[in-house]
Amino acid sequence: MQKWFVAVLATIALSAGVLSTAYAALSTLNYLTRAEACELLLRASRENVPILDEDTYDFPDVFGTPEETKYIYYAAEVGMINSNPERGLIFPYRSVSRAEFLKMMTIAFGLKKNFQHEFTDIESDAWYKKYIGIASYYDMFVDATTQKTLKPNLRVSEGTARVALEQFYKEEPSRKPKNFSFKKSKTPSNQKSVSSPRLVKMSVRNLFKKKGGVRPEKARHEIIDMVNEERKKAGLDPLGSNLRLRRSAQKHAKDMHERRYFSHMTPEGVDYIDRIKAAGYLDLDQSECGCTDVFNLRALIETNRTETTPNSTIAKTEICRCRPKFAVGENIAVGQLTPKEVIQDWMNSPGHRKNILHSEFAEIGIGLFGDYWVQNFGRMDVD
Repeated sequence: MQKWFVAVLATIALSAGVLSTAYAALSTLNYLTRAEACELLLRASRENVPILDEDTYDFPDVFGTPEETKYIYYAAEVGMINSNPERGLIFPYRSVSRAEFLKMMTIAFGLKKNFQHEFTDIESDAWYKKYIGIASYYDMFVDATTQKTLKPNLRVSEGTARVALEQFYKEEPSRKPKNFSFKKSKTPSNQKSVSSPRLVKMSVRNLFKKKGGVRPEKARHEIIDMVNEERKKAGLDPLGSNLRLRRSAQKHAKDMHERRYFSHMTPEGVDYIDRIKAAGYLDLDQSECGCTDVFNLRALIETNRTETTPNSTIAKTEICRCRPKFAVGENIAVGQLTPKEVIQDWMNSPGHRKNILHSEFAEIGIGLFGDYWVQNFGRMDVD
């Protein structure tokens, strides 16, 4: 029996875990943006937030009236969030991870750092290590307590944030401001809300114009050219453009933008392997080699894979004499405004760089929606 080899690579291995029914329902609500998380936590931690001089904090991607923008400017002032040092952007519409939320909350409330915890999925050199203990001390995330895994990259929904704050107030009732409400104050009818989808879309378009952005189709070609230039430097073959990989990447970029999350895993638990397979990329015409075996690629990956690094998965099995060979992977990014910026960020990240320069890949597809970027990589051969 010949061996069938399946190679699958990704930049981040995510595990959604199994949540209780009630907590899972909360987690499917809208994801908090950085701006929304700053406002919620600052309102939850103090009676008043001052309006700072906007000339001091001239972030080109922050829009709105002084009353609307004061929270994100103040959050930058106290260190809850940091701007990109090269571009001066604060990324107010990017969704917030659990690790980021815990840092924001620690600073907003002036909480102690380095609380003890029993989470098993925290790397020893993680930047957020000193902040995550409060999640255990105040029992902020139900699934994290029961499973002893924080899942620091998981996006925070409005419901999840509300539960976290309610758990905190149970232990620290005196810290709750007298006039605090989870509901935002209503924006006057003569003002446009800074978080309205239409205004966000217009803002992103204006930023692309300011930063010399290009049309999506041109951007895709530029990204592929730059990827192949990097591969050429490394002595690797160039990647060809594939329509099915492009469709998969574009669909995911649009979905992340419209539902305000940033992850290789959708809120429903669909990962890049399933998305690429759904686009038809992994379909194999077994008549090409005469094989009659019927196989389920997803099942083979799950039951036969061997985890080698956090960025790669390999699965092998003996099932078909024509030895089909697959390799798929994904890079994602958000907030960059030009192809040059996103390629620079990917090449500066070890996991993303590995995918761009991996010898197993032969094809690529680019997705771009708003300021969300997706690269899907693939290869499918039949010996």
